Amino acid sequence: MEYVNLPLLFLVGCALIALLAKKNGYSWYLFFFAIAVPAPLLLLALPHVLGVEIASLTSVRLGAALLLPFAGLLLALRGKR
Repeated sequence: MEYVNLPLLFLVGCALIALLAKKNGYSWYLFFFAIAVPAPLLLLALPHVLGVEIASLTSVRLGAALLLPFAGLLLALRGKR
């Protein structure tokens, strides 16, 4: 199996969500930074909040990394009023 660059994939996914938000009337660059910037900070805070053993679980880290992009996707699909 080929190596997948996950941080690059994360940023490309956030960019696609931001473009979808632009199509629905939102500011794409503010939308991109709102979903992409807090995710690494959340990952850095996990060991302090949950403990090292729980924070090292793959499902916890994946859930934390995809929380804001998923919320951003739901917001981007909703048109601006």
